[in-house]
Amino acid sequence: MSGRRYVIHQGGTGAGKTYSTLQYLLTYAGKFQGKVISVVAETMPHLKRGAMRDMRQIIENEGWDKTIRENKSGFYFKINKSIIEFFPADSAAKLRGARRDVLFINECNNLDYESFQQLDVRTRKRTILDFNPVRRFWVHDKLMPTLQEPDYLFLQSTYIDNPSLTAEEIANIERRRSNSNWWKVYGEGEIGSSEGLIFNNWTIIGVNSEKLKVNSEELRTENENSPNTFNFSLSTFNSRQLPGQLLGYGIDFGFTHSPTVIVQVNEFEGELYIRELLYKTGMQNDALFSFAAKHLDLSAKAIADSAEPKTIWYLYQKGWRGLKAAIKGPDSVEHGIDLMLERKINVTADSLNLIKELREYMWDTNLAGNFIRRPVKEYDHAIDAIRYLYSYPKKRALIISSG
Repeated sequence: MSGRRYVIHQGGTGAGKTYSTLQYLLTYAGKFQGKVISVVAETMPHLKRGAMRDMRQIIENEGWDKTIRENKSGFYFKINKSIIEFFPADSAAKLRGARRDVLFINECNNLDYESFQQLDVRTRKRTILDFNPVRRFWVHDKLMPTLQEPDYLFLQSTYIDNPSLTAEEIANIERRRSNSNWWKVYGEGEIGSSEGLIFNNWTIIGVNSEKLKVNSEELRTENENSPNTFNFSLSTFNSRQLPGQLLGYGIDFGFTHSPTVIVQVNEFEGELYIRELLYKTGMQNDALFSFAAKHLDLSAKAIADSAEPKTIWYLYQKGWRGLKAAIKGPDSVEHGIDLMLERKINVTADSLNLIKELREYMWDTNLAGNFIRRPVKEYDHAIDAIRYLYSYPKKRALIISSG
């Protein structure tokens, strides 16, 4: 990195981009006194469950917990006289704040070009960017064309470059080779085609957004150290935070390898407002019912995966009276997707797993590499939960009318 103003790290899943960058930043902060380093991502929940968690793990693994102090209320780490601060790019005031020596924008493809410019112009020495190349964006089309070769270092990495991955993690990545677009992006670290992405009709809204009309308490999470690919967390929340009318809850069951998911769906002025309420592995039925009884309206419509009839019956008998099985058919997946594509979808910023799914849910390809009208059966747990709920009355009406 010596002498380079920009470090641009493009890579696939499991490449260790964020982890290795944080290791560098900690080393830099310890070597040079009085430096200010900023780590930025699109939202605070994204930072807390991503880069900040990785930072704590590195500090613990290296035995630096006695010399590096964390200020949890200020969201920064103190290393001698240097600090590494974490803040989201969700307000103009934060982007136009104090200057820094080094900037790291984690998953920079989730920020717009103007936000990058506001941050970069206030950075003295170096800007580091990392991202999964889902599609071309401003790094390729606006930043790199303006740079000379001595100005930047471009890195491209894949899971093969990460020696820390276990054999199980590698196998989990490589079993997805059959989808050419997914594999191109996440397996090979190459720029993908946006044509394969299914959803482009959604946006992220902050939990304190004006759109929500009410303030949100900070989420408290359990099981934050889960080793799974997704951040499986049990969230507490105020279910009345979403605007408009409650349409109901969608539930997708899971256990060991897949999470149990609950999403809340509201409708307001013709748009859908969705919040991820639960996304957790190893969820026993009694624990699931306790969560629902505490946080949900058990009489409201709740549509669950019909592949688990015994679970649905058990929860219904326990008192979850609004719970019903999803109605499936040969075209139910595509039908549900079509219905979801008809509406503008607003997703709360703390729905991290749902956001990740929406960014990675794509159409499958045939042997010739052409997209076909069938989604890849990956990154779909929360999306399935939404689909069960939102397509339920429409699907049922079709069946009754044809009977």
